[in-house]
Amino acid sequence: MSKTDVEKLLTDLNEGRILNQQTFEGLDVEVYLDERDASAFADEWMQSFERWAKASAVAEEEVLRACREQAFKQTLALTGEPELAGYVSDDMGLIGAVLLQDVMQDSFVNQLLESYRQGRLPLR
Repeated sequence: MSKTDVEKLLTDLNEGRILNQQTFEGLDVEVYLDERDASAFADEWMQSFERWAKASAVAEEEVLRACREQAFKQTLALTGEPELAGYVSDDMGLIGAVLLQDVMQDSFVNQLLESYRQGRLPLR
């Protein structure tokens, strides 16, 4: 994994392969956000964030900012939910940070990416 992988992630976002109408079909946003905020998911997410993204220089990478921005804009356009868009953007930032560091041994982040690639939000 490398910068090329993050660029592919950005391309997939730009072309609607990661986030589209189906991703959010039937979603009760409040219930979903509550599930994400529950400690089981939130604790694992924070551990991965602290391990890979928090103090990392990769957070400054332009391609990573572009992934986050695209994810936010697409989610907002598809759902009208800025809080949900923030969560999805954060997920893409975490996934991208791990891809940039070439360390996809993080099973939690792998599961996040796999969920999005399958057209589902994590937890669903």
